[in-house]
Amino acid sequence: MAKSNKFTVVSEQNDHDHAAVRAHPRNETYHIVDYADGTARDRVADLPAGSVVRMELSRAGRRSNVWCAESVHVAETDGGVDAEKLES
Repeated sequence: MAKSNKFTVVSEQNDHDHAAVRAHPRNETYHIVDYADGTARDRVADLPAGSVVRMELSRAGRRSNVWCAESVHVAETDGGVDAEKLES
């Protein structure tokens, strides 16, 4: 099962590459413990708490609430800046 949505980073990536995000508008929390590739891992590592991102998540293993970030696209930083506009 894959989930694609807009998420808010609630817990920045830690030393074990784990992060937590909350989905809009349902406020469900997802624990990211795996990444499709180094790019996804690096993008999540750069996100401060409060950042808003568009992600595609898939289940990571059999545990109930651990997810793999398949794709990560920054929508806003914690300052409300559209990061995609800054990249252009």
